[in-house]
Amino acid sequence: MTTGKKSSATTQLDGLRTALEHLPAPVCLLDEHRSVHFANLAFISAFGDPQSDTCHHFLFQSKKPCRNCPAAIVLTDSTCVLRRKSLTGEDYLVHHQPAGEVDGQPMFLQFFQKTAESPSTIANLSASIIDALPQLIVILDREGGIIAANRAWREFIRANTRQPKRYCEGGDYFAALRYLAKNGNDSWLDLQLGIEMVARGKSKEFSMENVLQRKNQSQWFFSRGHRFSGRGRSLQTIVAHAPITELKQAENTAHQLAYFDSLTGLPNRLLLNDRLRHALDWAQREEKCMAVLFLDLDHFKVVNDSLGHSAGDELLRAVGRRLIGCIRKTDTVARIGGDEFIILLPSLARLDDVSHLAEKIIHSLTRPFRIKGQEIYTSTSIGISIFPDDSNDAETLIRNADLAMYQAKEHGRNTYMLFSEKMNQRMSRRVELETSLRHALERNEFSLVYQDQVDLHTGIICGVEALLRWQHPELGLLTPEAFLDIAEETGLIIPIGEWVLHTACRQNRSWLDAGYAPLRVSVNLSRRQILQNDLAETVRQILDKTGLPPEHLQTEITEGAIRSDFERSRDIISRLKQIGISIALDNFGSGFSSLSQLRHLHLDRLNICHTFISEITNDSRDTAIIRSIIATAHNLGLKVVAEGVETQQQRNFLKTHGCDEIQGFHFLRPTAAAGITTFLAQLGTSKD
Repeated sequence: MTTGKKSSATTQLDGLRTALEHLPAPVCLLDEHRSVHFANLAFISAFGDPQSDTCHHFLFQSKKPCRNCPAAIVLTDSTCVLRRKSLTGEDYLVHHQPAGEVDGQPMFLQFFQKTAESPSTIANLSASIIDALPQLIVILDREGGIIAANRAWREFIRANTRQPKRYCEGGDYFAALRYLAKNGNDSWLDLQLGIEMVARGKSKEFSMENVLQRKNQSQWFFSRGHRFSGRGRSLQTIVAHAPITELKQAENTAHQLAYFDSLTGLPNRLLLNDRLRHALDWAQREEKCMAVLFLDLDHFKVVNDSLGHSAGDELLRAVGRRLIGCIRKTDTVARIGGDEFIILLPSLARLDDVSHLAEKIIHSLTRPFRIKGQEIYTSTSIGISIFPDDSNDAETLIRNADLAMYQAKEHGRNTYMLFSEKMNQRMSRRVELETSLRHALERNEFSLVYQDQVDLHTGIICGVEALLRWQHPELGLLTPEAFLDIAEETGLIIPIGEWVLHTACRQNRSWLDAGYAPLRVSVNLSRRQILQNDLAETVRQILDKTGLPPEHLQTEITEGAIRSDFERSRDIISRLKQIGISIALDNFGSGFSSLSQLRHLHLDRLNICHTFISEITNDSRDTAIIRSIIATAHNLGLKVVAEGVETQQQRNFLKTHGCDEIQGFHFLRPTAAAGITTFLAQLGTSKD
């Protein structure tokens, strides 16, 4: 079974079948090859089912049409002819009448009338068929006078004119078209010109689509006029207006789906690309400037996660409306996916105009949105590329604007950046780095170094932090700052993080096996790792494989990672604690978290950010903050580790104010496992 919308030709054929089906006289519909496309019940009852056979073969057992076949005359001269035929022992008058085209193929009707019946029967049947058709049909003389009209035309005229009798039989068809052309329906005037050419013998046929706009409603028609010779060989024109409103609506729907975003109603990427290409052609020809703005909402994921995707969708629609309010009518706002939008400015009088627009957009989007009864605040980061300075290619202009947008993100968000070649070079290096990073694990290019953590009260090493290093084949030894963001964005941090955990636990197991006093090895977990539901199970499996007791492993979680999803982070921390490992909150103070939140987390240690430690001797405010952090952490039952300790003065200050452990260059720079082994031996921490 075929599903979907019917074509206008199929709909027309269905309407004709419906009109013919219940006529009392035998009727069939033929194509130019005389094949039967449809036969009504009366035909099948009288002669049988033709089943797509030709009428000559089925009725007269003749493989070829008879000489001077009336059907041929109908197709060539549009003339209706009656001819006597003898069928199954009875005499019939066979009436041939043109029936227009279906799928571009000329069709005609054959009526069969017993000779004993009144000759007017066929004429009555023809009028009945025309009246039953959904098309608006009129037959005209040379001057456009209406000789005949069917019921559909009369009803249409009655509904859309004040004096319907003027535009039916005996009326002026062209006057009707001029009346319908009022209120901006100019297509009816174009139709008049075409039909006049046909009616006056200057053209055989004319067709076009035309529309009637009434009270915010549109009626679409496919109108076609065809000249033929009527009675007495007089020149006449038959005009049929086939309703195609449903077809046009389907076409509009298909166009909307193809070129517009279903959520916001804004142009999508396909339509944007088309408009961008036209804008580029115009700008090149006229030697004008144009601009592309790439927008990405800041922290949009927070809205989806906290209020649900329906709230996120509502916010996107509201953002789209505000963006439209910021631009000119000649500009384009497109949504290209997710929370990303592109604005096309096809012409710029001054380059300052694009900066002013970016500032206007930023100001507009920082005003609160009312979503699901709540006030929601958002912002956007904008990247801008200019033609011809940044590229003369559509795809490159979008890519450069995208690069500039990421630069805006890195500069603190809620701002805009103009593209520069330095950005392109930086991004090229980033792409190359990402490619290399994808193969680093399989090529064994990663290694770990360790930095000691010393108990301030005993002066003895109590733990080490495992730090990742990448021996890049061309760039040399890289620290995580050079590649960690890429690993996070691409998801490579997951397998890399598991490798770090496994390697650090295996090394600590080897120190235990060598007889050294037990150490705590600390491993950093990234934000993406923390959001894994199976993180605790992964840690448990690594401990089982390496044989390291859980109490000798500590995971460090950054303050920023916890702040991004506090509830989920708290749940993951609880699962890790159930394994028996220690948990430290790393870089405390860098993200301005509330100390009161710490009591809701099952932590063991709090690591003070190294930026506070470096200012111990210079800024009394920082020393006050450090004293406050130490006191609060102790009140919560947490030990405090100071990171980045480099001088004896810093060590003395921290010891005086009760800090528990320190880490930094003051004792030992990060070193390979062998260096830690030597250091352990020198400190005499061996069980021997």
